[in-house]
Amino acid sequence: MLHLVVVSVMIENQLPASEDLPRNPLFFPPTDVELTRRQWRYVRARRVVVALGALFIVAVYRLYVYATVGHVSQMHLHIGPSPYLFPSVLIVALVIGLLIPSVALGRSPHIRFEPDDIDVGFDSIKGLGPEVSEVRRTLEIFMYRDRFDRELGGQARRGLLFEGPPGTGKTMMAKAMAKEAGVPFFYASASSFQAMYYGQTNRKIRSFFRSLRTAARKYGGAIGFIDEFDAIGASRSHLGSSASEGVTGVVSELLVQMQSFEMPSRSRRVLKSLGSIFPYARFQISHPIVAPNVLLVAATNRVADLDPALVRPGRFDRIIAFGLPSRTERLELIDYFLARRSHYDELDFEFNRTRIATKTMGYTPAMMERLFDEALVVATKNDRAAMRFADVEEAFLTVSIGLARAEPYPSQQRIAIATHEAGHAVMAWSNGNNRVVEMVSILKRGPSLGATLHEISEEKFLETRSELHGMIKIAFGGLVAEEVLLGEPSSGASSDLISATRLGARCVGAYGMEGSHVSLEAMRGVGGDEAARVINDPKSRAILEELLERLYGETVATIRVHRDLVNKVVDALLVQEELTRAELAVLLPDQSVEMLDLREP
Repeated sequence: MLHLVVVSVMIENQLPASEDLPRNPLFFPPTDVELTRRQWRYVRARRVVVALGALFIVAVYRLYVYATVGHVSQMHLHIGPSPYLFPSVLIVALVIGLLIPSVALGRSPHIRFEPDDIDVGFDSIKGLGPEVSEVRRTLEIFMYRDRFDRELGGQARRGLLFEGPPGTGKTMMAKAMAKEAGVPFFYASASSFQAMYYGQTNRKIRSFFRSLRTAARKYGGAIGFIDEFDAIGASRSHLGSSASEGVTGVVSELLVQMQSFEMPSRSRRVLKSLGSIFPYARFQISHPIVAPNVLLVAATNRVADLDPALVRPGRFDRIIAFGLPSRTERLELIDYFLARRSHYDELDFEFNRTRIATKTMGYTPAMMERLFDEALVVATKNDRAAMRFADVEEAFLTVSIGLARAEPYPSQQRIAIATHEAGHAVMAWSNGNNRVVEMVSILKRGPSLGATLHEISEEKFLETRSELHGMIKIAFGGLVAEEVLLGEPSSGASSDLISATRLGARCVGAYGMEGSHVSLEAMRGVGGDEAARVINDPKSRAILEELLERLYGETVATIRVHRDLVNKVVDALLVQEELTRAELAVLLPDQSVEMLDLREP
């Protein structure tokens, strides 16, 4: 009976022959992961059968002896306390106490997640269309690794490296991979591998990969994810003779674990040992050593700092860059975030969503989600159970600049601040280039005494010479307005001068827009940042000073022509302290106002 059960399990889980496989094996179940899992179930079933069979034989033998002899001999043993018992127990306890800390320090710091523990799938990832497609392709090859090798002659990817700014979805993508693959997922932070004792970091790394391989043999595959990978994978070339085990030894251990000789299984080693003990016995080992189906995923936002040996093919076979979402991807993220949050119908209008997508240019998905959460906080502060577009605008200001605080400025300083911000607003309004002034405020937000927000109506990937010159003149607007209207500037223009200088330095030393075609960017890493390199070069500094003086003169001319508009904005700011886009459209005649004003009365 037991023999028939074992045979039936073997037949059910027998691997199909290579000629029975389809020519394109990546899209036909069952997957290689599932086949390996079935084989492991058969192995466990066989072990259970062998154990039960051994117990059955022992029970039958005991019954046979009892039936044959008729009684069981009874042995009367007197067991008393031994004088060696207490010292033996004490010695064993001391040995265990000394071994436990050493063993614990070498344990892998990972956290294991089963597929049912993860609630993030590919459907939950928005704004990362190309990245999801590439990860899906890698996952398909991972699931059909054996057939990919046997039928197509390829080698599945062993490692994926996710690189990009923080908050772009790298960790979420790794979770989605484990959810979709249906295999164990091992998460570990790179810093958790570091230990204070020599060699313990390497032991933790070996233990992590050992756990991955063990799980892969049982379940057909396993995915390991190491976050902030640069903490243990930093390049060794910059250390020289000062390199220590903390870096070189760790990187070397990673290199060995990610691509090295495949270790033989325990059963294979046992058979080899028996063959050496009994030389006349034949132990045929027909199957070769097979590498466990392990996929290592690592995430970093400093890929340039990683050791070159780690990022080569064979270790990390594919590097996927997670960049900032485009306008279309931001619209997709906005739809996803708003669908999960309470909001008024005005946020469903396409125009308002487009405006949010424009405002959030340069935002990561995590920053956009934080923006809508902050908008809900603003709504609850105003005793509303859902957010409005005005709440999103207020949240944008809070996230970008800081909380608004009405500061009791002295009257003269209040006028100076209003004049300064009005100068920025008028210069942005007169600049053109599809630029719209969104908000002007004299409320203190963070370190800023006031703020002027302006944006372009369409996303740009390149900047022209006229656009960069326009940004420099906007930066000069506050300083010039104070000088023209009040007679003298204040110290509030220091950050504006820094911005104008940096923009001008890019025109001179990086973009070749001002007559010199020598790029000082070629000296990256020498002499400070880009502006410092331009200032330290006599010829480039002369070109920069001439450019800034010329644009400053053009800003003075523009402010004098539109002096009346500057005064109107100043008067409105002194009364209201903050002007919105709709209110500025009344003061600045050509200001675009194609929007739906659905604020509460």
